[in-house]
Amino acid sequence: MPKKITKQMVLEGFEHRVEIPAPEYGADTVFMVAPPTASEVSEAKALRMRLSGVKEPDPSKIDLSKALIAEEAARRFLIAKALTRGMGEEWTVEDVEKIKPKVLERLWEAVDSLTGFTGEAEEAIKNFRRRRKDKR
Repeated sequence: MPKKITKQMVLEGFEHRVEIPAPEYGADTVFMVAPPTASEVSEAKALRMRLSGVKEPDPSKIDLSKALIAEEAARRFLIAKALTRGMGEEWTVEDVEKIKPKVLERLWEAVDSLTGFTGEAEEAIKNFRRRRKDKR
């Protein structure tokens, strides 16, 4: 029989912190990230859609460079939110852009594993392609 989730379980998950090593900034240095809230993830999705300029479901009309820029903007937005919650101080997208690339990559991997942001986008693309094939 499935175990019923409790409020305490939800709140403990919300308070979960992950240490991300950042030896590029000195020995034993870490960033702390926490899962962004559901509304922050939704805001990142909206940001990605707005910046990508996708208005039509026709893949041939999607500007790939805009889509990549939009994806990166959404990632940095989510990293900023995860650092703000994890580090206990305000992080902006501009702050995130100053993080060394290797560290930024590790931070994104952690945030993505907490949110499933990339996997969800990939699934949406697969479903979109499937719908396109079905229409032909």
